[in-house]
Amino acid sequence: MLKILVTTDGSKHSFRTVSEAIRITKPLNAEVTVLTVAHEIPLFNYHAGLASDQMLMLEQSMKETAENSAKEILKKTEAVFRENDMEVKTIYLHGHPGEVICQIADKGDYDLVIMGSRGLGGLKEFILGSVSNHVAHCSKKSILIVK
Repeated sequence: MLKILVTTDGSKHSFRTVSEAIRITKPLNAEVTVLTVAHEIPLFNYHAGLASDQMLMLEQSMKETAENSAKEILKKTEAVFRENDMEVKTIYLHGHPGEVICQIADKGDYDLVIMGSRGLGGLKEFILGSVSNHVAHCSKKSILIVK
């Protein structure tokens, strides 16, 4: 059975990617896992001067917000797959999205990674988004980038 990893960040474009993933994977009866990664932002770059207890509280609040957002993204994505009579596994992680996607794709022994060419990132590269560009260069797995 084919193992497919689909990435999402909750953006409108990533849901087009999910639709394309369903179109491709449903006829194959593939095992599908959906991954979302919360990008960690180093607090020391943005909050200099805060007391350490304030920094810890701020960091905890940011992590909780990211986790709640990720759970909602995965819940909505899972619902789209189920509406199409497909089972799906979900994974939520923190870190640099491109690096985490590459690690999970390789460790999970996926046959294919399906991801969008653009996401929620504010700064975009000329041809591909920074995450899809990173994964295209670091992953040992086949990648389908949906435009």
